[in-house]
Amino acid sequence: MAMNLAREDYAFNPDHLIAGVNIPIETAVKTAAEAIAAGAPVILGADGAANVTVSEGTVVTTGLYGIAAESAKANEPVVIYLTGEFFSDALQCGTGVTAADLEVPFRNIGIFLK
Repeated sequence: MAMNLAREDYAFNPDHLIAGVNIPIETAVKTAAEAIAAGAPVILGADGAANVTVSEGTVVTTGLYGIAAESAKANEPVVIYLTGEFFSDALQCGTGVTAADLEVPFRNIGIFLK
């Protein structure tokens, strides 16, 4: 029996999105309607999860569902955080969308930004 004596290095690179565990983190898996980046706020529509957008100068929060835990391409499954505490500066908001626009709507669904 041989022993593996080769050096092995391990690393952990946190994404700095999760801000605390005082509120339990719940997740769900949905199908992405379009490409979604990890940390992106998402809405849930008839076609699946999609990025939060701006329409006529207003951030569209109708159907706000959570925050993507991972990146996904269109028609792929994506894990979405439904509750929890998250750092606002780690959100991957789209053009014209800010964390401040989403702070109150997120609070209404159990997501708290710090």
